[in-house]
This record gives sequence, structure tokens and C-alpha cells, in this order.
Amino acid sequence: MAASLVSPVLVGRQAELESLAGSLEQILAGGQVTVLVGGEAGVGKSRLVHELIDRARGAGARVLAGGCVELGGGGIPFAPLVAMMRELAGELPTEQLDEVLGPARTEIGRLVPELSDGASGPPVPEREPSTLLELIVGAIARLAADTPLMLVFEDLQWADGPSLDLLALLVTRSTPGLLLVLTARSDELHRAHPFRRMAARWEQQRFAERLELERLGPPEVAAQIEAILGERPDGELVAFVAERSEGIPLFVEELLGAVRDGRIEQDFLPPSLRDVLLARADLLSANGQHVLRAVSAAAGWVPDRLLGTVAGLTDADLNAGLREAVEQQLLVVDGSGRGYGFRHALARAAIHEDLLPGERAQLHRAYAEAIERSVELAGDLDASSMLAHHWLAAHDMQRALPASVRAGRAAAAAWVPSAAQRHFELALELWHQVPDAAQRADVDHAELLGAAALASYQAGAVERGLALVDQALAEVGDDSPIERRASLLVHRAELLADLAREDEGLAVLEAAVALLAPDVRTLAGAQVLCSFARALARVEQIERADEWSRRALEAAEAVDAVDLKLQAQLVLGHALVYGGDVEGGLELMHRTGIESRSAGVPWIACRVFVNLSDQQLMLGRYEEAVKTIDEGMPMAEQAGLERTVGAFMRGNRAEALMRSGRLQEAMAAVAPGAEAPGVFAGTLLLLRAELHLVSGRRREAELDLRDARRHLRRSSASQFALPLAALEAEFARSGGDLEAARDLVERALTETGAGGEHRYQWPLFSLGARIEAERALASRDAGRPPPEDADRRIGAVREAAEATATTTPGDRGHLALVRAEHASMIGSGQSEAWSVAVDACREMNEPFVLSYALLRRAEALIAAGDGEAAAASAQEALVLAQPMGAVPLVEEIEALMRRGRLRPAPDASPGRGENGAASDDPALDELERLGLTSREREVLRLVAEGYSNSQIGDRLFISRKTASVHVSNILAKLGVSTRIEAAAIAHRLGD
Repeated sequence: MAASLVSPVLVGRQAELESLAGSLEQILAGGQVTVLVGGEAGVGKSRLVHELIDRARGAGARVLAGGCVELGGGGIPFAPLVAMMRELAGELPTEQLDEVLGPARTEIGRLVPELSDGASGPPVPEREPSTLLELIVGAIARLAADTPLMLVFEDLQWADGPSLDLLALLVTRSTPGLLLVLTARSDELHRAHPFRRMAARWEQQRFAERLELERLGPPEVAAQIEAILGERPDGELVAFVAERSEGIPLFVEELLGAVRDGRIEQDFLPPSLRDVLLARADLLSANGQHVLRAVSAAAGWVPDRLLGTVAGLTDADLNAGLREAVEQQLLVVDGSGRGYGFRHALARAAIHEDLLPGERAQLHRAYAEAIERSVELAGDLDASSMLAHHWLAAHDMQRALPASVRAGRAAAAAWVPSAAQRHFELALELWHQVPDAAQRADVDHAELLGAAALASYQAGAVERGLALVDQALAEVGDDSPIERRASLLVHRAELLADLAREDEGLAVLEAAVALLAPDVRTLAGAQVLCSFARALARVEQIERADEWSRRALEAAEAVDAVDLKLQAQLVLGHALVYGGDVEGGLELMHRTGIESRSAGVPWIACRVFVNLSDQQLMLGRYEEAVKTIDEGMPMAEQAGLERTVGAFMRGNRAEALMRSGRLQEAMAAVAPGAEAPGVFAGTLLLLRAELHLVSGRRREAELDLRDARRHLRRSSASQFALPLAALEAEFARSGGDLEAARDLVERALTETGAGGEHRYQWPLFSLGARIEAERALASRDAGRPPPEDADRRIGAVREAAEATATTTPGDRGHLALVRAEHASMIGSGQSEAWSVAVDACREMNEPFVLSYALLRRAEALIAAGDGEAAAASAQEALVLAQPMGAVPLVEEIEALMRRGRLRPAPDASPGRGENGAASDDPALDELERLGLTSREREVLRLVAEGYSNSQIGDRLFISRKTASVHVSNILAKLGVSTRIEAAAIAHRLGD
């Protein structure tokens, strides 16, 4: 057997290994860590990771590893996961495996046959792309809860879409005891590569740490050579290998082997690595080389029986050839012991590329024919994907087409939509190259377009799905039966809605409804009516939604379509609440949830939780909304819906927390995750932007607002368009651009008009009035007359508000704010108006809005000369705003108190004596005398403890820039020039 070319010790990577070991210690202590290990091909990523694997197992952690496979024509979906699950199946007893996999076993069994539980039911719901992912994540979380878990995903430069989607969930989800180690060839991650973009975002959001492996220096190359040879090498050999290998450990091994075996001379310029690898293959016998060529065409691991069939050798010759290749360290045995693969992908690529074109096609044909004759030869591999790949590589388009269609259907059934999309789209490319395509593929072109459109949508390629479904509709034509067009029309409308183009989607469904017979009694008709009712509810045409949901309910009951019946009931309940029958609507929605669970359609039950919590938000019942989501979220997670319906749940929970003043809890609820695109991601981004802005983190708010705009900019639904406009206007207003803020509010209210849902209009009314009042006051403060249009504009806002229905405490609170802003602008009756607004805002149950109203009342009372009442109002506002962390509002309140020389009421705040007199704390009095605000005192304490600006920002949930501004203000107020001097004063005063 040839001497090993692999160093017995890890050379030159001690710092990196210790860093990884530190990550391992964190997960052993119950943390979660993700490490991205990058570097060019051959630099030693796998070797480093395998050293960590040995340490992890030695420390009692469970390790599962899998690699992505480069496979033309479609790829192997979930390749790393499949390898991990097979490894897990061999480790755990049946009872424990059942407990860990839980509800995910059936779906994972579709990918890994040996884990199948024998269930023959349908795959996960086709309208919910994330279901399988959520089930897998749940299984991994249970596994990590049992034993610290290390998952290794290798070669992510070849990752398929489903594997990347899975990683997005795992990285951003909190899973105690989970270490994710992800490796990729940095030199193969082009700018548009999805993993590169994902990794950059994870690093930015501090979800992951990057470990980039550099090439070895000459001393490390010498150490590697010495470890391989077992003796100190001569200087010439070291210089030669170090220079020619350029410090890449794999090249060191190959060049050292080539020199040692006499295949190249040191006196000559060595060939490329490809030639070095081929030179080692040339040392094998004819049988050994034949085996290598056969394995190279497999594009990954190949089961031994399949290899024997393709190679066409006797058992003795095959085994002899395999033994040679393994001894020369070109091939390695599969971890399962049932097949073979190349030790390094570079060697496989070099040998495969060296095949003659005809020889390459012949090998691929041999693989395809062998699998078609006996699918069992494929073993645990995805036979359908392999057939599609091999027939395409064999240039047999007539067989590649049906194989691609079958592979797409298999991927769709296993719920791997991105793989299904690639297979279906490949079939579409091949279609016109095959004369009898429809007969061979057992599908017509329009049906194939529809399947590709559905897979594209489910894979997140919504725009591509829309283009495909449009092409399918054009092919079936307007004269085709409605039963054929119905599903395509409904699909098109839902794609448009997910792209935030609700009006266009509604028009599509209007046209579909017009094609239906007056008395609909078909499944296709019920589907159209149900989708139409849902679309009407989305764009707040509540009366029509009520009418059409009743029609949809009758049609669904007539054809016994349980899921459509439940969806229609849900829309009807929504319409009843908005129509004024609050308790009746809520009761119907609650009953629909119970029926959905009994009928085994949890995705509808989850939508019930979303709608219920939404109604509770509208009614100001924030604690009830939080409880509703807390009850429903486990169902969403179990059903695998967390990226879609679950995103709306998280958003409703965060909004309830935010409105009730629990800003930090709300921020945790909308922490960056792996939401589906469109309105799902846009909803959470919009809430996060608002939380950042209210907390004083303008830069972070700006970034999230920009991303939210990208997802929601085309939406015409009030629930998305109006909150987006309101936040953009508030961002402009708080930044001092009152003209832009006014234009944004005016445009949003004009575009929605009377048809817009008033629930989302009210915040724009009160904001619009505030902006107009501030424009006038700014002119007055600058000694200029108010803008000529000020009275007309604020009058128009008030007139529109007065004409809008007020059905909830929130509506009434915003109307009172509009009236108070108007009173402030005209300078008449503002104290009374703001007192009324304060009372109305108390009924809203929103501390932030109440704090603002109290601030404005204090301002009006100062102008009226009632300092005592103004102090009480301002102090109450401060008591509400400070615990929330609403920094800009706190600073505005404190500024008013300084300007108005307001002293808090007795016992209003710590450190104050009776009647607002100075406290018994001389340090506090001294700092206040110097003009330090409460937030500046907090910052000063952290400066004294040695915190940097970034650390201060993290501790106080403010941006680094804001922390820097606070520090600069503190230095100026204390009359010092350095942080050390400021810290010394703080220590002297004991603050």
C-alpha cells in the first residue's frame, strides 16, 4: 500500500482550530454558534473541520455531517441533510428516532427511504413552501435539546436551494446546543451567489462568525512535508514544493507524492495540479483507471453494485481496480460502506474532463440504462435526479425530457420545490428538441408550464412563477373550459397578491368569476369564489367580501370541499367583525379554527390565529392578541408554516407588544429570520423599522425601511401600503423634512381615498395634522408668518378625519389628536383639546401615544401659565416613555421640562424630595446642575466603566453614532476633553 500523503498532524491551523474549539465550548454550555469556514479549493477546510469533529465527539457532542454535490441538470435536493439523516438512522434506536423526528418523519422519509414510516398520505400542503423546512428544523431542535449537536454542511458553493433555505432557518432560529459549521470555496462564490449574500447578511446581523483559511507559509509547508515523510526534508525539496504549491495543502500533498514517486523532476517546471492528479491516476493498472473514469461520471458517491454494472468488469477485476484507487488515495469508501467516491472533488473533475467526449457520453448512458433497468442499483441516491442528469449528459434528449419531468414530479412530491423548478424548467428547454414531446413526457406543454410555475412560486421565485403561469394561460386560450383555466387564474391572482399587486390579482379573479355559471356547483368554481372572497378582504372591500364569502361557502358545501368551506368561513368571520358584528365574527372565526384542526388542515387553523389576533389588535386588546399568537405559534411551527403564516403571527405579536409599550420584547419578536419574500418579510421589516425609529436608531430604521419598501412598494392593500407610508412620513418628519413628510401623507390618503380601510387611515390623519401644526409652529419660531396653505391643509385633514367612521378606541384617540393638533396650530383652546386627547389616548391602551399626548398637554399648559399641572403632565409622560426606551420622545420631554423649568411632583421620580426639591443625592443634583439628561447620566456611568461607544450602543439599544453624540455632549457639559477626565468626574461624584 502506498505511503500516506496526508499529514498525521494538522499543520498551520492551530489558531483556527482553537477558535472553533471555543465555539464548541459555547454550545456545550447551551449556546448556539454558526461558523462559516471559507477558503479556496484544497486549502484545508475539510481537514480542519474533521479535527473539530474528533474533538466534538470526544466532548460528548453528536456530530452529523453532509456535503453538497455538484450535479448538472437539477442537483440533488437536501444532499447534506440526506447524508446526516442516514447517519442518524444508524446511530439511534427506533424508539428514540421516532421521538426525535416526530411529525417530520413522514416527510423526511420521502427523502431518506430508510427513515420512511410507511405512511402513504399526500405530501405537505402545496400552498405552503416552508412546511418541510419547519418540520426538519423542529426535528433538529429536539435532537439538540437531547445532546449538544454539531451539524457540518460542506461545499456550500454547490448548495441546492432547499439546503440554503434550511440553513437560513437554522442560522437565524434560536436553537440552544447547536453548532453549525458551514464550509465553502470562497473562490467559487461569485457576487450573485445566493450563499454569499446570505453569509454576508448573517455576519452583519451577528448570526455567524467567519473563519477564512489562508495559504500556508514556507515554514508551515516544511512542517507539513516533515509530518508526511516522518523526517526532516532537505531544503531543496521544501523550496520546490513551497514555491510550486503556493501554500495550498492539497497541492503540497500532490506535488510531494509526484516528486517522491519520480513522476516529475525538481529541475523542471511542474505541470498544473490537473496534470499532477492525472499523473497519479496513470500509475494505476488499466482496470484501476477504468474504475476511476466510471466513478468520475457518477458526479458523487456511487453504490458498488451500480458501479459494477456500469464498469462492466468481473468482480475480481472491479475489486482489484477499486483497491488500487483506494490505496493510491484517489478514491475513498462511502461512510455507509456501500459505495465509493473521490477523496477530493478536484480529482474527480480532472479525470472526468480528461475523458473523450464519446467516452463521457457512453458512461453517462451506461448509468442511465442501468438505473432504468433496476432502480434498486441507485441505492439511497435520488434515482430520478440521477436519470435526468445522466440522460442529459449522454445527449439523449428524447429520454432526458421525460426523465426531467419525472424528476420534477418526484421533487415536488418530496416537497423540494427549487429542485422541482430546475427539473421542470430543464424539461421546458428540451421540449422543442423532442418531436413527440407531449407523448413522451406524459404531459402537455401548458400543464408543464403550470407545474413549473407552481414550483417556482413555492421555491420563492415569485416573478418567475408569474411569467410561467402567464405563458400557460396564453397557451390554453380564452376558449378553454373554466375547469382548466380556474386553477391557473387562481394561481396567477395569488402570485400577484404575494408580489403586493393586490388590485391586479383582484381583476384576474373578477374575470374568472365572470366566466362562472350563476349557480356554481363545481370544485373549480368553488375555488375561484373562495379566492375572490379572500382577495376582496385583502383590499378591504368588506361588504363585497361578506357577500362573496357566503357564495363561496355555499359552493364549497355543495361539492363537499372542506378546506374551501373553512377558508370561506374565515373570510366571512373577518367581514362580520369589520361590519360591526364583532362578537359574532370572532365566534365564527374561533369555530373555524376548531373545525380546521379537527379536519386536519392546520394551515387554515393557523390563519385563524392570524385573523383573530389581527382583530384583537384593531380593538386594542393587546394582551389578548399576544395570548392568541402564543397559542397558535406552536401549531405553525409543527405544521411547518413559520416562514409564511408564522411571519404574520410574529408580526401581530410584535405589534401588540409595541403598542402596549414593550419595545424590547417586540424587537425580539421580529428579530431577522428566514421569512418568505413579499408581504411576509415586508411586514416584519416594517415593524422592525418602526421599533428602531421609536427607540432612536435612525440608521437601523432606514435600512429596514428600505428593505420593507422593496417588498411592499407595489402593494395596494391598506394593511401594507398605509403603514408603509406612515412610517416613511414619520421618518421624514423626525428628520426635520416636514415638506416631504406632508407630501407622503397627502399622497397616501389621496390614493386610498374613501375606499381605504379606516383602521389604517387614522394614524395618517393624526400624523398629517401633527406635521401641519409643526410646519406652522416652525415658521412662527423662526419669526415668519405661517405658510399660506397651513390653515387650508390642516382643515382638510380634520375635515377628512371628522367624516371617517370611529368604531374603536384607537379611531377615537386619533380623532382627538387631530383636533388637538388643529387647536395648537390656530392657538385657541389647546389646553382643553389636549386634555380631551389625553383622556381618549388612555382608552387606546397605547403608552407611547399617551406619552406624546401628555407631552403636548404639558406644552399647552405652560403656554397657559399653569406650571404645576404642566409639570405633572410632563412627569407622567416621562414615566411612561423612559421604561419603553423611546429615546427621542424622552429627550423631547426632558427638553420641555428644562425650557419650562418644570419640577416633578412629589415622589414622581427617584432622587427627588418633596415638592420637587433637590434630592438627598448631591451627585445627582450636581449632574443635573451641569445639564446632563437622564440618558446622558446613563451613558456617563458606562463611560466610567470603560465601555466603548459600540458597547454603550449595545447596552442601551441605541446606534453607535447616537452613543457618540451623547458622549460628545457629556464632554462639553462637563468641560473636559477626554473620556478619562469624564470618567474621573463620574467616579468623584459617585455616579
